[in-house]
Amino acid sequence: MSSVLSAESAQAAADILHARGLVVLSIRRASERIGSKLLDGSSLFTKKAKAANVSLVTRQLATMLRAGLPLVRALHALAKEGTDSVLSSSLTLVANQVSAGETFSGALAQHPGTFSELYVNLVRAGEESGNLDSIMRQLAEYLDRVEDVKRRVKSAMAYPIFMIVFVILTSALIFLKIIPMMSEIYSKLGVDLPMLTQTVVDISDFAVSKFWLVASMAIGLVVAWKVLMRRKSGRLFLDTMMMRLPAVGAIITKVVLAKFLRTLGVLVDSGLPIIEALRLAGGTAGSSVVTDATDQMIEMISRGSSLSAAFKTPGVFPEIVIQMVATGEETGSLSEMLTEIAGYYDEQSASAIDTIASMIEPTMIVIVGGMVALVVVATFMPIFTMGQALRRGNR
Repeated sequence: MSSVLSAESAQAAADILHARGLVVLSIRRASERIGSKLLDGSSLFTKKAKAANVSLVTRQLATMLRAGLPLVRALHALAKEGTDSVLSSSLTLVANQVSAGETFSGALAQHPGTFSELYVNLVRAGEESGNLDSIMRQLAEYLDRVEDVKRRVKSAMAYPIFMIVFVILTSALIFLKIIPMMSEIYSKLGVDLPMLTQTVVDISDFAVSKFWLVASMAIGLVVAWKVLMRRKSGRLFLDTMMMRLPAVGAIITKVVLAKFLRTLGVLVDSGLPIIEALRLAGGTAGSSVVTDATDQMIEMISRGSSLSAAFKTPGVFPEIVIQMVATGEETGSLSEMLTEIAGYYDEQSASAIDTIASMIEPTMIVIVGGMVALVVVATFMPIFTMGQALRRGNR
């Protein structure tokens, strides 16, 4: 029997299969068999556990551990709830691996599609410090906060995205269907078109005759975006441009900084070494600009620089962040200061997102209304011209 399994290495895959009671004859990278259809050793169609479910299970596990329930029993109990089939399967396998003598963090590491590197490292820190229940509760709060920010951003962007799609579809209908029909009618009547109408008709003719060219350009832009995002330099360039966009760039910057600082605060509080904490936080910030900055910071700290001094060098972090980090270093409350400033940026970004969202709604309505009004006026202007010509002829 052959199958495709997601694991960090061949040995990890073998351990998972042994835990299932299977005999492993051979292991090969899936990419050797179906290269272009696989990514990082897993199928493109492989389901992943929902982040919200992982957060909920983490909170439940923290409560069970705090109540004194053994880890394996807690994992099996959570797996039986079945709210998420992928997560339930992972929890069952993790429970079996822990029963077989594997560490909790080691078992989690064998399921990278469900539990992130940050998740695994925090659990490992909890195991080493003997405060696993406390770390799990802290991790649950962190995941809840991250999910809350995601939901807020998605909620704020839902209406603008809907309106943008609506404008695109409405424009396509008007310029590809309605205007050509009216143009054909006026052409048969031999009517001289006013300048506005002629301009709208010319745009429509171009859209119809060059439709595949426009569509190809759109596809080309998407492909170019994908290619750029695969290259480190490309991601850095695009992320830098995104953070410099008028109005929106400031919001993106605040969201990125809030996530980075909150993640770093949680990692530092868990007792993880600062260099490892920076690496993980930079990798999960969601911006190549911050990732590149943390690489520079790690190099400086490795040479003996303080964390606050390292924060100054990249030129990415505002002065308020640098001062808060410096205060945290001096008072021994670095994690609290990082969490505090992350909360500040969360509030700032939430307020900015709400403001932008409230401005986008009337703006989109004006754009759609203006476009429809323009087309209506351009469409009926020749009729008014014909009426005026007929009246002059009757005189």
